[in-house]
Amino acid sequence: MRKFAALQKVASGILSKWSWLLLSMFVALSAIFSVLIVWHYAKSEHRFDATTRLMYNPRKVTRVDNISDKQLLTILERRSLKRRVGDMVQMQLEERECLSIDLEISQERKPTNLFTLTAHAPTWVSAVRKVNAYAEVLIDEYIKYRKEDLENWRASISLRKNHLQKQIAELESEETIAKGRTGVASPVETLTTLNQLISDQRRNLSMLSVEMANEEVKRRKLEAAVGELGPAIMANAQLIRKMSAQIAEMDRELVKLREVYTDLNPKVKGKIDDRMSLVEDYMELLRDKGIEGISIEDVERVEKAASELAEITLRMEVLAENRRSLEQEIKGNEDRSAALTEVIPSIERLRIRREDIGRTMRDLEDQLEDIAYLQMSIDNDLQQIEPAGGAGDKNPLRVKNFIFAAGGAAICTCAVGLWILMLELVNGRVRGAKELAAWGDVSVIGSLPKPKALPEDEERDVMGVVALNFCNIELPKRVCLVCRLPGVSDQTKFREALDWSLSMAGMRHFMLEIVSNVGFEPPSDCKTNLINTVHNGSSGYFPVANRYSLAPTELQMLQADLEALKGEFDIIFMYMPGGLRKGGSFFSQVLGVCESAIVMIAADKTPRQWLAYTRRHVTKADKPMIGLVTGASASVVRKEMEAHK
Repeated sequence: MRKFAALQKVASGILSKWSWLLLSMFVALSAIFSVLIVWHYAKSEHRFDATTRLMYNPRKVTRVDNISDKQLLTILERRSLKRRVGDMVQMQLEERECLSIDLEISQERKPTNLFTLTAHAPTWVSAVRKVNAYAEVLIDEYIKYRKEDLENWRASISLRKNHLQKQIAELESEETIAKGRTGVASPVETLTTLNQLISDQRRNLSMLSVEMANEEVKRRKLEAAVGELGPAIMANAQLIRKMSAQIAEMDRELVKLREVYTDLNPKVKGKIDDRMSLVEDYMELLRDKGIEGISIEDVERVEKAASELAEITLRMEVLAENRRSLEQEIKGNEDRSAALTEVIPSIERLRIRREDIGRTMRDLEDQLEDIAYLQMSIDNDLQQIEPAGGAGDKNPLRVKNFIFAAGGAAICTCAVGLWILMLELVNGRVRGAKELAAWGDVSVIGSLPKPKALPEDEERDVMGVVALNFCNIELPKRVCLVCRLPGVSDQTKFREALDWSLSMAGMRHFMLEIVSNVGFEPPSDCKTNLINTVHNGSSGYFPVANRYSLAPTELQMLQADLEALKGEFDIIFMYMPGGLRKGGSFFSQVLGVCESAIVMIAADKTPRQWLAYTRRHVTKADKPMIGLVTGASASVVRKEMEAHK
């Protein structure tokens, strides 16, 4: 984002530089285009325009789509329709060839169902005839197209309807066959009734099982009541009842005798003996039958229990028979229900599919009715609102023509401006401090004037302010690489001003210049007390074998000498003779041992390619950049001085 903003600033600066040329070009092109357009319309044979309008208002139905306004415009714009106009108005061959340009159709924005027809012609009468003929052709073409479209649609729907009728007949046949396998007319209702019957029968079966369980409990109680002696008692019940009756009769006679006689009377005594003999026989009988201690009440109780047991046994047999019969009925009904359940889904699927197809057929029938309704109203869908009765003369001096001329001139001017901008960005020169600072990654300390552009005292003040700006800038600058780009001359005066400013700030500085060792002779006053650096006071030289790449030993010696100089000086400036060069790894190697870089450019002389090359290497090395502009104009330098004050 920052690079984009910087590019915008640079581009605006370039365009402002060429603004006078672009403005002059726009004015000249506007005048030329205006003259050409006015001349064209003045000499044109199609001076008259006739217009009429068509309104598209079709009947609306729910199941058949109408042609939209946009689709209708596409249909009516066909060039073949314009040739039919030539047949109607009997034009010559030369006039027919121009019909594609002479006749126009356009759609209104609001309402969109209005279409404007325009005809251009050399005479008033010809323009009116053309536009009315054009309207008649378009209406006729729409009617033919719409009738054919609706007829194709009707035929397609009819064909589909016949196909669906065959499908319904096939489904009805399959449904009849499936129902025939069930043996009933309404399988679903029969299955519902049958399931209800099975449910009732199962409930009755459950009630019958409960009743049988209750009877079983009663039977078991009666069997307990009869017990083991029951058969013996039942077999001798008549004899026991007879002997019990005899004993009771004797007791009644004895009671009557005791009313008359005492127990000592021979009659009473004989009756008592007879009774005792009968009781002994009765007891002997019971002992013989194994039912000793049974009374007549026990006999009656056993007989009653045996009778009830016989009734319950008979009833249980009847209930068991009923249960078996009910279970057989339930099984038969369940088998029938399973058979219906297996067949009914297929019958239901056939019915549902038949009903769906029936609904589709009803929709198709409704569509056929809508199509028939639309076919009756086609002639009134597209109508000419009012036939054209006159034509207008084109004025060649219309404002519209001059607007077209200005638009064409603006397009050409923008294209030239873009071309100039691309050339300037690729091959142009850096303009000055504003462009250098626009990139955001360069801290500009000021601009130095051209030689003799300012008086000597004023030039000296400028040099001092720029040097002071360098001293005050807050950047890592212990070891500074001075990158002098093409166009920059040796700034001896600035060096002197910088020396003075650094000295006044109490900062010890050292000027180290990298030179080629080929033909290098160190000055006589220089001494060598470092590894490879010869120096004298605050300046020195570091000879290298070539300026394309440092040997590993040279790079190590340079690093060692810089470490030694850091202990003695506060700031070390490293200069490369002849300015910066492209190619090789020399620049990257030297930049790697520095802490910052001073980029020196010449206003309107240093190519932007060189600035981009330097910025790319310094940014890649992650070093801060300090910008210095040389060769600036006097006005630019004075503005910067005023801003500094």
